[in-house]
Amino acid sequence: MKFKPTRREALVGGLSLLVTITLCILIIQHRGYLGEIRSWGYLGCFILNMLASGTLAIPGLGIFVTFTLGGVLNPAIVGLIAGIGEATGAAGAYFTGYGGRTLFQDRMQESNGALYTRFSNILQRHGSKTVFIMASIVNPFYYPFAVFMGMLRFGPSKFFLMTWAGRTIKNMVLAYIGYFGLRTVLQWLGLSF
Repeated sequence: MKFKPTRREALVGGLSLLVTITLCILIIQHRGYLGEIRSWGYLGCFILNMLASGTLAIPGLGIFVTFTLGGVLNPAIVGLIAGIGEATGAAGAYFTGYGGRTLFQDRMQESNGALYTRFSNILQRHGSKTVFIMASIVNPFYYPFAVFMGMLRFGPSKFFLMTWAGRTIKNMVLAYIGYFGLRTVLQWLGLSF
């Protein structure tokens, strides 16, 4: 079955893709500033987690930022801010899939139709739980997963809330591991914050 995007879908998908590509290019060109942003504290935590979750240019950076800042700042606040940042970034990936449904979906159905249909049926039935679980774990495949959920037209507000809840739990754990682990190491070295 061929899908023809509406004008709104094409605009949303095109803008999301343009923003993602632009951010990737800017991150690569100005990667020296990433360390400076990290020193901005909570704001840097939000920005870096948003960029790490919303692009493929700096995968995994959010984990290290959350862990490190959890050791030197209030870990509860770091976890909350990182969760909001990652959910905001994932929303960009979601809207890329939402707007690019025709392009992605037709290609996926052509290459492996039965697997695509089975997987999309499971996600339609258990979408909220799946989004929450995928967001709650350290997951390098969350960006393509978010694009896929956008293609399936999973509710945008539900996607954001489940992503935020899962990412906040994951980041709270990382921040507290950083708090107890990094703080202990710094104390052994005679440094304290």
